[in-house]
Amino acid sequence: MNQHNHPPVSRRIFLKETTTAAVGASAFTILKPQQVFAAEANSMIHMGIIGTGGRGSFDGRNLVQTNKVKVVALADYFDFQMKEPAIQFDVKPERCFAGIDGYKELLALEDVDAVLLTAAPYFRPMQFEAAIAAGKHVFAEKPVAVDAWGCRKFMEAGKKAAEKKLTVGAGLQSRYDEGRQKIAQLIQEGAIGKPLVGHSTRMGGDLWRKPRPAHFTERDFQIQHWLYYKWASGDFIVEMHIHNLDVFNWFTGMLPVSATGTGGRDVRLDVGDIFDHIQVLYEYPNGFSLTHTGTQIDPGYQGSEKQIIGTEGYYDERKGLVRKGEEPVTHGGMRDSTQVEMQHFVASVLGEGPYINNSDYVSTSTFMCVLGREAAIRRAKVRWDILWDSNFRIEMPV
Repeated sequence: MNQHNHPPVSRRIFLKETTTAAVGASAFTILKPQQVFAAEANSMIHMGIIGTGGRGSFDGRNLVQTNKVKVVALADYFDFQMKEPAIQFDVKPERCFAGIDGYKELLALEDVDAVLLTAAPYFRPMQFEAAIAAGKHVFAEKPVAVDAWGCRKFMEAGKKAAEKKLTVGAGLQSRYDEGRQKIAQLIQEGAIGKPLVGHSTRMGGDLWRKPRPAHFTERDFQIQHWLYYKWASGDFIVEMHIHNLDVFNWFTGMLPVSATGTGGRDVRLDVGDIFDHIQVLYEYPNGFSLTHTGTQIDPGYQGSEKQIIGTEGYYDERKGLVRKGEEPVTHGGMRDSTQVEMQHFVASVLGEGPYINNSDYVSTSTFMCVLGREAAIRRAKVRWDILWDSNFRIEMPV
């Protein structure tokens, strides 16, 4: 299998996207603001938040801290989940929309310039498609889908966003760190020789639970505990480990051709249906292979690692890029790049910086995680092209 069997992102374009000075923005194009953007240059962006849980509030605060964003509307499946954010962002009750279709009412507001998508990942493709159709700029948190169908839908909507020159940001903030950008470029230019072996771990403890209110339906409970249900989160390799796995696609400039995996549920049996441990072997073109191990077991080992070993050097998340006889090239932490990502998103919307559309790489990195999950569930080798073309879809329970 070669790169042409992958979704429609050529190797040349993919490399350009990941090494450009536009901090990972695809479709690097500078256009006059008045030709492109709904929000006038140097104005305040009116933002709606769809999904007002912890991540929605966190991202909303980061956007507001740019001093160029005002949150003017909220939507969430649960009405009670909007209470504190409405106070925090000073949003009027009549501009808070509850229910599974509440986001449609928010998108109908003409004064909303952009939306933040932070509901459960299952809903992301549909909400993104609707937001682009409504002419809104979008910051979509990762992951952007839970299956092949959703990844394809998100990528297709991203192309429509490009046609409309609507900004699309994605929550893979490591791509906005200058040190990592330099390392990605160096590796792609051959600084460590031919990449041979990659190693990734993301191990941690179990997460939160909430008591079930007496009036909750089963769907209510599952949406509140979306992290633990494959249909809603994609499983923990998709929802959380995309941060790890995206780095390998970015740094090598390649996408996997197949995955083989194993995993299971042996400890966390009280809620949901996702795994609590997983191990996946990804095979890339040109002989590069990556092993990824993840756990959510409490108590257990805690840690995250990333390494790429090449014929003439290596990359280590803690040490940076290491080559014989040269000083290591290091990078910063994720916390700072989160804010930088928001600043670039805002600048793109306002026409104060390069146009950003990150829909391609967030779609392919999401799909990489879906590929690994399916390989682990099936305990077999699964090819990228076959799973992608299958249009495999996970349905929400009634």
